Amino acid sequence: MPGGPTRKPHGKYVIAYNKITKDRYLPTGPELTQSAQLYDISGEKMKLILDFPTIGEPHYAEAIPASLVMPNSQKIYKLEENKNPYAALGEGKARVERKGNEVHVYMTAIRSHFNPDNIEGVKLGDIVYFHVTNLEQDWDVPHGFAVKGASNAELLIMPGETQTLKWTPEKVGVYPMYCTDFCSALHQEMQGYIRISPAGSNVPLTFSTGTNLPKPTTTPVADTMKK
Repeated sequence: MPGGPTRKPHGKYVIAYNKITKDRYLPTGPELTQSAQLYDISGEKMKLILDFPTIGEPHYAEAIPASLVMPNSQKIYKLEENKNPYAALGEGKARVERKGNEVHVYMTAIRSHFNPDNIEGVKLGDIVYFHVTNLEQDWDVPHGFAVKGASNAELLIMPGETQTLKWTPEKVGVYPMYCTDFCSALHQEMQGYIRISPAGSNVPLTFSTGTNLPKPTTTPVADTMKK
């Protein structure tokens, strides 16, 4: 009922959830679709004004007027007002720092890459803090962040915002990092890798964007052909 669990619901509309929708929608996914219907109950007879498919287990719905939400919603965070102490307010501010057994990754996200997206030198036993700042200033471009192996889900970072994910690696290896919120046609480019080395190893802490390959030390093929 619109108005939520209240003694004074908004009496104009009601939502009906219908579990069984035999032959109503094509079974195009792993779950059968159910039906939701929105009725206007302000007149003598109920009037169906919206009939649409839904998924999941439809048991309960709440709704409130948009006028109660709009004044309290914030669509965008201005970068110049971001006072988070772990914010990287620009790609030039992206970095990785070690503080004892803590590794702090000051990362930026913008369509369509993370900076940095290649990190080496983290050791087993370290605690990694990913401080991710969304540099977007378009209100409808949030970015997600997750690292494979993290058991505490993921981040959703709104434009201009900074969020932190804490991760304690449990095994040596290379772990992918990736954006979990579709952001653009190049969404799949928003990924990278972090290597976890054995405890006590002397792998230096390094980071980069796009590549972590050493500079070539051999003579370029073009120069060889000139000779």
